[in-house]
Amino acid sequence: MTSTNTSRSTTLNQIEGQSTNSSSTIPKYTRYTITTSEWHYLKIKINFDPPTDPLPTITSLALRSLISRSLSEAFGVIGSGIHVDILYWSGDDSQSEEYIGVIRVPREDLTTLWSSLTLFNAALDVGDQISKEINFEVLGNSAFLMGLCTDSREWTKKLLNS
Repeated sequence: MTSTNTSRSTTLNQIEGQSTNSSSTIPKYTRYTITTSEWHYLKIKINFDPPTDPLPTITSLALRSLISRSLSEAFGVIGSGIHVDILYWSGDDSQSEEYIGVIRVPREDLTTLWSSLTLFNAALDVGDQISKEINFEVLGNSAFLMGLCTDSREWTKKLLNS
């Protein structure tokens, strides 16, 4: 049993590029870095001007329509063909106090979508001959979905204040 363990450790040391006759065995670690991501994630919010209470209903289907409209107004037919996934939308909750969502877009189309959202301004009919101006606000972006979970600057402020 000892010879099996010795031969196994010798094989592992040879794979890791270490010599077998060293007195102390220090494992060799490999660092993997993800350089590019296929997708990019945006945390967005819809603002109303003037602010309204209660909020008009904007479903995820209506959000999809607004995003497509912003892309087509800014970049025409080519812009409206950009693939956008809605991963989360607070408008589907009846209890939401503000409309916040997370969308996913291919990395190469990020700047196109971001610019079309920030340039978009439209009137939304909320009933009784009243219309409200709406616009998008990008609250955060990340190549990884986990990066949108919390704002590191706010977390650090809370940590330092406690």
